[in-house]
Amino acid sequence: MRQQDYSKTSAQPGKKLASKLQREQERKLMSARAYLKPVMAGDEVIASYERLLDFSASMLTHARQDDWTALIDSEVAYVAEVDRLQKYEMDAMLSEEQQALKLSLLEQLLAQDQEIRERLAKRRAELEKLLSSASQKKKLDDAYRS
Repeated sequence: MRQQDYSKTSAQPGKKLASKLQREQERKLMSARAYLKPVMAGDEVIASYERLLDFSASMLTHARQDDWTALIDSEVAYVAEVDRLQKYEMDAMLSEEQQALKLSLLEQLLAQDQEIRERLAKRRAELEKLLSSASQKKKLDDAYRS
């Protein structure tokens, strides 16, 4: 029976084990960091909701003016701010005054959002009507050509 010579590879298992342990420690550290996410202060939360209200007001203005391209541009900024809030607001501590202000801001946002949605639905109906007319016109043109 032949014996294997481990003298040349004896350092490698130790290196592999050390490397594996180091990777495991790094993974645990990354997991711990996930729980230590930044938290917004109360005044930052309110400022963020005020920015949302400004973006929403801009979107509403564009909807009232039938400026749909500008509305979409404003919506991009709005969504970015919503994403930021979702990441950092959850564990924020708000005073009673800040909670009341946040509630007021949310009510205003909902009112603006409702009007924006109504205007978008009206615009969609207009576009559907135009598409339907164009489709009927094409069918008539095709019928006369044949």
